[in-house]
Amino acid sequence: MLHTGELVAVKQRQLKGHSEFWKIWLENKDKLLSCCHRWLRNDSDKVEDVLAQTCEKAFRAYNQSNYTIENEFAWLCRIAHNLCMDEHRAKAKHQDIVNHVSELPDHFFFADNQSTSLESDHWNSSLYTRLVNEISILPKDLRLVMQYKFIYEMEYPEIARRLQLSLENVRKRVQLARRQLTSLKDEYRKYS
Repeated sequence: MLHTGELVAVKQRQLKGHSEFWKIWLENKDKLLSCCHRWLRNDSDKVEDVLAQTCEKAFRAYNQSNYTIENEFAWLCRIAHNLCMDEHRAKAKHQDIVNHVSELPDHFFFADNQSTSLESDHWNSSLYTRLVNEISILPKDLRLVMQYKFIYEMEYPEIARRLQLSLENVRKRVQLARRQLTSLKDEYRKYS
């Protein structure tokens, strides 16, 4: 455990490191900016992003390193260059996907996160409402189990604990309730 004097010394070393880093950064920022413009073909938005990422990455590395940097500009330049190349690779990958999709106009490509249509949202909501209504008219012993299982999405052991039933009894009640809800199940199969 560090004592107060040691904590103050550590804090002073950290602050000294911060001020040293910002001195190095400000001395080299303009040269880095011109290099980034050259590497990213004057795309100002990308240059700003890469410069900010370079600053953040260099700041973290500077504070975590125990060694001295002999050529600060070369060190910062290497970080910036690597980030610029990452940007080029990402852009090339994106362009490959665009080219692949445009070469095949007769094929459909879907995104990973498809949104549902208004019709299916409406159908799901009306089916849910009907399911809740059907569950509410079940006998009480079946109704509670079904509400816990499908409306509150509880697991079988939790339902058994709440209702003070055996696990087998809970499963049997769900099975019996499902049999009584077959009309809804058939309708669901018809639309899905």
